[in-house]
Amino acid sequence: MASVTAHDRIHTLTRRLWDFHTAPAQAPGTDCDLLLVLGSHDLRVAEHAARLYRDGAAPLLLFTGDRGRRTAGDATSTRWPRSEAHTFARAARQHTPIPDAALLLETRATNTGENFHRARDLLHTTGRTATRAAVTAKPYMARRALATAAVHWPEPHWTFTCFGGGYDAYPAPDHPRGELVHFLVGDLQRLAVYARRGWSAPVDVPADVWQAYDALVAAGYTGHLLSGEPARTAHPH
Repeated sequence: MASVTAHDRIHTLTRRLWDFHTAPAQAPGTDCDLLLVLGSHDLRVAEHAARLYRDGAAPLLLFTGDRGRRTAGDATSTRWPRSEAHTFARAARQHTPIPDAALLLETRATNTGENFHRARDLLHTTGRTATRAAVTAKPYMARRALATAAVHWPEPHWTFTCFGGGYDAYPAPDHPRGELVHFLVGDLQRLAVYARRGWSAPVDVPADVWQAYDALVAAGYTGHLLSGEPARTAHPH
């Protein structure tokens, strides 16, 4: 019975982080100038971008990303043959016909800050601007994506959108729940660390979210943490 109780506690703590990270996500309207698609190892993001384009969310898709931590290849993953931007664009086109004129590919970014500022520069080289823009990525990147946009590309009015299903439906064969916990913990640390470095805007994190973070770190969910970087200089509780 003790193991069931421990499992349930981890589940509750994880859901609290999920709810916090994903809170800004919303369904975009049809008045965006641009849909920015952040590359990653999760091709469901590309499929969601294709659906948004099909539904008229924006007339232009900009896929951004070289290879990252997972897609560059390591002991647990295979190196992708092409950049995340190329791979995502191909996956999106397998779901929805997307003409060349509606696609831009930025293939050099290796972090979220670069995703935004390299994408901004690429868009500007085409003579276009974006007043209203939506960004899509893994669901739990909602807060970090918007905080990064506020620093690296603040001019558009940004919204965040992601594929549905929520916390319960997120796990898949290539995206196990245990891995998700590590990512949720690591992204909360990054919100604080990146704000201190000036890489993203500050985000107010409630005390109970930090408490969930501390408990999950203590339980060993540290695989996505930045080494040697305290999440905060003082506990808010």
